[in-house]
Amino acid sequence: MERFTRYLAALASANKLGDRVKWLFFPGMLQENCDKWWDDFGRRPTAHEGIDFCFFREGEKKIARLTKNAQIPAMDKGLILNRCEDFLGESLVIAHEGFDHFSSKVVFVYSHLKIKKNLGPGSRVEKGQIIAQVFDTSLKQSKLLPHLHLSCIELMEKTPLDDLNWSLFSDRKKINLINPVFI
Repeated sequence: MERFTRYLAALASANKLGDRVKWLFFPGMLQENCDKWWDDFGRRPTAHEGIDFCFFREGEKKIARLTKNAQIPAMDKGLILNRCEDFLGESLVIAHEGFDHFSSKVVFVYSHLKIKKNLGPGSRVEKGQIIAQVFDTSLKQSKLLPHLHLSCIELMEKTPLDDLNWSLFSDRKKINLINPVFI
């Protein structure tokens, strides 16, 4: 949980939100939840594969939200394994250092982004490095607000790097989800 807490602070710092930021989550923004947090607040067709960052409050101020072009830092140093399209923008798949104690590969997926042009498979990232901006969801005529989606995924078998995409991430027979809140 310590790593996640540090990441919340890094996300706030990268966007100059102040040091008293409290991130706010609707149930549908949390992993494994089937509720929508947008549009009709109905049900998702499948359980959510990660956690969505959008709403926050600084101190006692009113609720605010991440906007398009909000800066997205890397959680830790690591290696980019893939860069792929998602339904709102692009995703970066990163193998962060410090997860060697798992018997299989653990990757982090940062999604719904406009990724820095110079970043792709084989690029190394540093902790706190700005890797992307939140994608402008209005360009896809989406009812979803701009936000960062973060997944932590345990790969169950050796996987070609090009296959590290949303076809695989939504297949619960081939991956295990790790809730990023508890890392």
